[in-house]
Amino acid sequence: MKAIPFTDDTVLVQRNSNLEKLQNSVNREMTKIMDWLTANKLSLHISKTKYMLITNIHVSTESFAINADGFRIERTLVYKYLGVTVDEKGLAKSICKQLCCTISKYSTVF
Repeated sequence: MKAIPFTDDTVLVQRNSNLEKLQNSVNREMTKIMDWLTANKLSLHISKTKYMLITNIHVSTESFAINADGFRIERTLVYKYLGVTVDEKGLAKSICKQLCCTISKYSTVF
């Protein structure tokens, strides 16, 4: 698992082409993270914690679940991080939509 920290936010990235292995791996890593947080007298705000599956293949993800300390982490389909909106299909669609909205705010028809 790769950690990408920025101020008080951290993005964790884990890759695996097998969803079951991915889920097991992420849940094991979450257990380690929770243990580390507890040992260092820190906490994770579960209600602010989200996960996203980014994939370009069509698979059923209904049973996919990430847990921390017995609580299920909420899945999100779109997430904005450092001003960039990411969706489950990657960046392109979200960035195009965001760019169109921004341009339309500043466009004037004469």
